[in-house]
Amino acid sequence: MPGPDAVTAFVTPFAELQIKMGIPPIESLLAERDELVAKVARLRARHGPFGLFDAERKVALATAAALVRGQAALEQRKITESAIEEGAHTHSSYVDFITAALSEKADWIVAENRIDSIGDMIRRGDVAGRFVTAELGLSR
Repeated sequence: MPGPDAVTAFVTPFAELQIKMGIPPIESLLAERDELVAKVARLRARHGPFGLFDAERKVALATAAALVRGQAALEQRKITESAIEEGAHTHSSYVDFITAALSEKADWIVAENRIDSIGDMIRRGDVAGRFVTAELGLSR
């Protein structure tokens, strides 16, 4: 029975040149960046500009308010709107939602920082390449 196909890494001539210059190949940086962007896309959609977090938060708060109102009805006790609002803000479902959102937002910030760092590495590599090229031109 034949084994799995052997996979060999293909290095472009441009990547070889970058390796000789001592900078990470742009192909690997862009692949890593693409992978991070795919992972962070949902977090950007929720927490980023024009994100839907506030709409989701309002839904979670309204759901918690309905649960507080329903519990009061089950217990056959009257409850004021301000008590419902206060109870909704401290209801476990809403607290869990906010806690999860805090964790997600922290993960988003860390991932965005990594994406920015890759961009910085690409720009640094560009500058280093220009410097090496200029140095070679001056040494002639």
